[in-house]
Amino acid sequence: MLDSAALGLRAWRELMHVHSKVTMAIDETLRAEVGIPGSWYEALVEIAFAGGTMKMNEFAAETTLTKSGATRFVDRLEDAGFVERQSCPTDRRAWHLILTDEGHRIQRMADPHVLRVIDEQFGSHLDDDEARVIFEALRRTRGSLVPA
Repeated sequence: MLDSAALGLRAWRELMHVHSKVTMAIDETLRAEVGIPGSWYEALVEIAFAGGTMKMNEFAAETTLTKSGATRFVDRLEDAGFVERQSCPTDRRAWHLILTDEGHRIQRMADPHVLRVIDEQFGSHLDDDEARVIFEALRRTRGSLVPA
């Protein structure tokens, strides 16, 4: 019988393996079907979920990128025409990311491909009760994490 720490470690490892495999499948599908990498889609979705605009520091906090990494990443999205940066009128040091019409279009075009891969690679292996337990456990854990 595994103790709590060992079980937690095994759960973490399984989560990381599943995440890696699903993320790679999403990336391969989006590159082939839409012409963008999966990381770009994730960024577009984050901004879309935030209402189409997001402060740059919030974007960096929601991703696994460093502040300078987030800046370079956004440079590429901006060069592709998917986002625009606007200075914040109340804080000259801050920038807002705005999802462009093209960014919205690409994100919506990619949505069905991503949803299909997630269902094929993850969701179809869970019944509703299992999905609910995983969702609640991950949401509770995320809510209790201390920002790095």
